[in-house]
Amino acid sequence: MKLKEIGEFGLIRRIRSSLKDSQGKAVLGIGDDGAALKIAPGKLALFTLDTLVENTHFKWNYASAGDVGWKALAVNISDIAAMGGIPTYCVVGLGLSGTLKIDLVDGLYKGLKEIAGRYGIGVVGGDVVRSLEFFITVCLLGEVAEEGISSRSGAKVGDLIFVTGELGAAAAGLICLNTAHVNLASRKRELLVQKHLRPSPRLKEGQWIAGRRLATAMIDISDGLISDLSRIREESRVGAVLWEERIPMALPARELARSIGRPPLNWALYGGEDYELLFTASPDKKKLLEQQADFPVSCIGEVLKWEKGMALKDGEGRLVRIEEKGYNHLAPSPERGEK
Repeated sequence: MKLKEIGEFGLIRRIRSSLKDSQGKAVLGIGDDGAALKIAPGKLALFTLDTLVENTHFKWNYASAGDVGWKALAVNISDIAAMGGIPTYCVVGLGLSGTLKIDLVDGLYKGLKEIAGRYGIGVVGGDVVRSLEFFITVCLLGEVAEEGISSRSGAKVGDLIFVTGELGAAAAGLICLNTAHVNLASRKRELLVQKHLRPSPRLKEGQWIAGRRLATAMIDISDGLISDLSRIREESRVGAVLWEERIPMALPARELARSIGRPPLNWALYGGEDYELLFTASPDKKKLLEQQADFPVSCIGEVLKWEKGMALKDGEGRLVRIEEKGYNHLAPSPERGEK
């Protein structure tokens, strides 16, 4: 059996099963946004790690070294945000070819230091290895009060489903980067491009939600709304229905989709890399969220029983079964001639 046959999430399940006796006393292990370990009474340490690979996650013809450095840390901060935590220190691993110019590494660290400074994170070490294809791996540490941590596994039947901000902008930004000319005002194009290249993790929002114990489950949207909701669904053993008309879509993304004849909803559902927070909460928390949250948040669905699966309710009240798909790191890449 080849990896592409079981996919990324099938592989993760397989690894998780093989390591079920190796989790020790971890409060949270494989299956969440990061690992959580108890380090003192009432206090947890958080660990998360992400890798960006040249020609898989970005291309040098549209991303600067500073953009890559920024995003490599941003995606890790987003994981900490989804757990309600505070990021503290990171280490960085680089895969480099000797033919690369030193300016690239300087630019990489410039972008990384920019976002590290914005979020108060120390860059304290790392590793360099030889690699024909560039990659950067960031391991980020964080901390959170034990009583305030959020995970993916607490959603309950009857909970409502919420999302911060707007969706679809990052996917639309990638279209802009890969298309020579788009029928969109330059300022709108730049907004979409920056959403893709330099995402802003919802750290304060995650801390606000977790600090008030509003979320029964929470995750950041990295692989797409549907893909990441399916992870909450699997960890919590629940079903879900999304209300199409309530899903917040970035207006420039809608405009771009219409101009190129694509359904805008697909970018919101499957596009990924929005790095907004997706969470479930008891219905009695809805009023508090609407009245006290100082950031955009939308109620977009409801948690159902596991056997209901996942569905989308359209504007006319019809239920459509959702195909649970999103970005898959092990899917074949047509650009590389893979099948």
